[in-house]
Amino acid sequence: MGSGSRIDHQHHLVATTAGTTITAPDEAIDALGSLEAQQLIGELLRLGTRVSENAATDEEATEFYRLRQQLQDDFGPGSEDHPDGPVAQLGGSDAAVSVPSQRGLPTDWSSADDRAVQRAAAQQVLDEVAAEHQAASALQEQAREEWPENEAVSYTDDFGAFQRDYEAARERAERGEQVVPYMLENATGGLGAREGGRGFGVEIEFDIEPGVDRREAIANIGRELRDAGLSRSARQHSYHSQQSAGYTDEPNAWRLEQDCTVAGELVSPILYDEPQSWQNLATACEIIERNGGRASFGTGGHVHVGMHDFDHDVANHTRLMQTYAAHEDVLYRLAQNPASEGNRHRGTRWCRPNPVPSQGYSAISQIESYHGMAVNLSGARRGGQSAHGEFRLWDGSLNPSVIQTQVKLSLGMAAAAVRDDTAVPGTRMQLGSHREQRRQAGVGQRRRLSGDDWRTTTANFRQMVDSLFRRPEDKAQATALFQQTRWQRH
Repeated sequence: MGSGSRIDHQHHLVATTAGTTITAPDEAIDALGSLEAQQLIGELLRLGTRVSENAATDEEATEFYRLRQQLQDDFGPGSEDHPDGPVAQLGGSDAAVSVPSQRGLPTDWSSADDRAVQRAAAQQVLDEVAAEHQAASALQEQAREEWPENEAVSYTDDFGAFQRDYEAARERAERGEQVVPYMLENATGGLGAREGGRGFGVEIEFDIEPGVDRREAIANIGRELRDAGLSRSARQHSYHSQQSAGYTDEPNAWRLEQDCTVAGELVSPILYDEPQSWQNLATACEIIERNGGRASFGTGGHVHVGMHDFDHDVANHTRLMQTYAAHEDVLYRLAQNPASEGNRHRGTRWCRPNPVPSQGYSAISQIESYHGMAVNLSGARRGGQSAHGEFRLWDGSLNPSVIQTQVKLSLGMAAAAVRDDTAVPGTRMQLGSHREQRRQAGVGQRRRLSGDDWRTTTANFRQMVDSLFRRPEDKAQATALFQQTRWQRH
C-alpha cells in the first residue's frame, strides 16, 4: 500500500448494482439450480448489496461473508456437489445478461435470466475467494521462508539470557531511567514493514488530570496535534468518525475523537514500521500528557493489526486464538499499564477473555470474538485486503515505549499464526493462573521468587517470546515490560 492510500472498509463485493452487466454461458443455467443454492445465492445478493452500499450492520456483514464461504465450500471446484461443473468454468464474456435494476431480489427464480444472474453471482464469489486464497497463500509461504530457523538467543533453552535482560531492566528502573527501550529504526524486525509486513494502528484513550479544565485541555490537545502536522483538524470528532471516514496511511490523519467512557481517544492512521510513525506516536503522547492528559485506571489501548493473509482459512484463526489461550495470563500481565496504581490491570469489562475450545474451530463463524473481548476478530473474518484484528486487552498508556511493545506483541501473534508454528492445541494458561499457583503454594504475592520457583513462573512468558520474536532486542524489550508489570487476578 503506497503513501496516501486509503482503506474504505467496504471489502470485496458479490452483489452487482443497478445498471451493471454480467455474463454467463447458456450451458451454466442449471449448474446450481437446487432450491438450497437459490436460497443461498439470493441471500448473498441481498446482503452483498447492503455491504456494497455500506449500509450493512455488523451482523449482516458477518453473515454475508459466512454465506460467501459456504458457497465456496458447497459448490466450488472440488466440492462433492460440484466437482467439475460449468460453474467452475464461468468466464465472463460469452453472453451479456443484464442485472435487474431494482434493489432486492426476484420472487421467482424460474426464468433463464434470473438463474443466469445466480450463476454469474456465484462465479463472482468463487473467483474472488480463489484470488484471495492464492494471494494469501503466497504471503504465508513468504512469511515462513523469511522466518530465521536459528535464534540468536533462546529464552526457553538459555534461562541465563532471560535473567540478564530482566536484571538489566530492573537496574534501569532503580536508576530512574527509561526501563522499556524505544526504537525508531526497524523496530519490529519486519513484522510491521510496509513491504512484506502488516499495517497496524493504535487507539489511545486518555482522561484529564483532576483540577485541569477538561474543555480547555481537549482544545489545546487538538490544536497542538494539528500544529504538529499530525491532524488535519483541531476539533474533537465524534466517536468512531475515523472508521466512518475511511482509514488512510497519511501521516497527518491522526484523529482526536470523543468516547463516552473517557475524556478522549486519539486514533492513528494506518502505520508501518518507519521512523516517522514512531516519532509521531511519541509526539502525540507528549502533546496529550503536556496538556493534562493521563492514562487513568479506566483507559484502554487498542492495537489493530492487518490480517490480509489469514484468508478464509479457519486454521489460521484457530492458531491465533490458541496462541492467545496458551499465553492468556502472560498477555494480561503485559497488558497492565506499568504506571497504574497498585500494579493492576483495568479489568475485563471491555476486554473479556475469549473462550477458545481446546479442539479449535471447524468454521470461522464459530469463533466467539467481537468488540468487548480481548481479541476482536470481527474485522478479520471477512478476508480481503482490509481484514484486520483488534487486540483490546492492553491498558491505556502515554508511554510510547509501552505502546510500541504492545504493538509488537500484537504483530508477532498475527504473524506466528500463519507460520503454523505456534502454541500447542488445547493448552490454556487462564487469566489469574500464576496468582492462583502462588496462593496454593503458600507464596505471598509480594515475595520475590528465586531458583526453580522463578524459572517455573517465567516459563510461559519465555516460551511465548521465543515463539513471537527472533531478534534479541525484541525479546529484551518485552522482558523489560514483563519486569515492570505484575500477574493479574481473574
